[in-house]
Amino acid sequence: MSRFVILMMWLVAVVGLTFAGVRFSGLLDSMLPAGEPEITRFSPEMVLPAQPNFYLVCGGNHCPPAIRKVESPVFPVSAAQLFSRIEEVVAPMGGKMTFRNGETLHLRLVFRSPVFRFPDWVDLQATPVEDNTSQLLGYSRSVYGADDFGTNEARLKKLLGQLAEITRPKAPN
Repeated sequence: MSRFVILMMWLVAVVGLTFAGVRFSGLLDSMLPAGEPEITRFSPEMVLPAQPNFYLVCGGNHCPPAIRKVESPVFPVSAAQLFSRIEEVVAPMGGKMTFRNGETLHLRLVFRSPVFRFPDWVDLQATPVEDNTSQLLGYSRSVYGADDFGTNEARLKKLLGQLAEITRPKAPN
């Protein structure tokens, strides 16, 4: 083997071990701070980023017009019940809860990408529709980068699917 190939293999090993040390020590979390955005107020006047690094789940007239959003289904549970189901579903998803308000039924979590630990903020709120029905309001956005490569959309759609599953009325036996 030539000296160049040996040198390149050594360099790749050193860079790989350095990255692994930084990645698994928690240093990336401090090198890529998430900050602390203002609490999201879901409304038609809500200001959205110009770049496609966010996704919304909305119902009724709670959100502004946006291309990157999906309408929330109506869940057959009260807003308070939906809020507790949201807490159940997001716990195993790996986000860190940074805000919880049981009165407004609002949660905020920060999620980090698996390899490079880029932070994403997610605000979730249960809102009543009619008696014993409710909808999810959700806003997931990346802190860094101009594009999220579909991560925020996938996260919110997964959440909607899981909520639909656990709030579905049980068939009589």
